[in-house]
Amino acid sequence: MSGDYEAFWSSLPEKAEHPLRIPILEAFRWIAEPLSAVGLVDVLDGHITMWEAAHHLRSLDALSVVKLCPADKDPSARRDAFDLHYRLAESNAGEDG
Repeated sequence: MSGDYEAFWSSLPEKAEHPLRIPILEAFRWIAEPLSAVGLVDVLDGHITMWEAAHHLRSLDALSVVKLCPADKDPSARRDAFDLHYRLAESNAGEDG
């Protein structure tokens, strides 16, 4: 388990290791389900705001660390940025729970 954990963090770009992004990424690793900004606020017990969560999710998406879930890519479905669901990109998904 320790090796997978270290491999996960060493595979990330340096910009992904922002102090607010670390708990976001840990939430994705432990929950192993898609999360939105609203979901992250709940999971992280209010330690970040929805605006912070949405901003960092977009930034992590730009870094290819997380990706937008296919259902949320539908241009006909108008969604608020807080309701878009992301998951870890395949290359970053770990299985050490």
